Amino acid sequence: MALTLDQPILGLGIDFPESLFVLYHPESGKYGCYYHDGVHGLACFSSESAACRFAELLDRLEGMETQHVTFDEAREIAIGRPLPVVSIMLVDQLDDPVIHYVR
Repeated sequence: MALTLDQPILGLGIDFPESLFVLYHPESGKYGCYYHDGVHGLACFSSESAACRFAELLDRLEGMETQHVTFDEAREIAIGRPLPVVSIMLVDQLDDPVIHYVR
């Protein structure tokens, strides 16, 4: 008997907010990214305060700024990042991010 998954793709069926916050370092052009369970992704947050808390963990780059973007803009930013970034991740919960693959 074959087993059929209701949601075969990680993150499918879980809505991302239409409005997100990302971290950007203007001097270097780098964005805050996250690595979870073998997947690299652009770190996204549903609130600016969550993004700021995450930025405190990134002590390597001073001057990180939050940017308010739409879901589609976040996808385009992630697509523009070099490999190994392959997704956007809603990282409101560090141990359980929601992953949306962009490539």
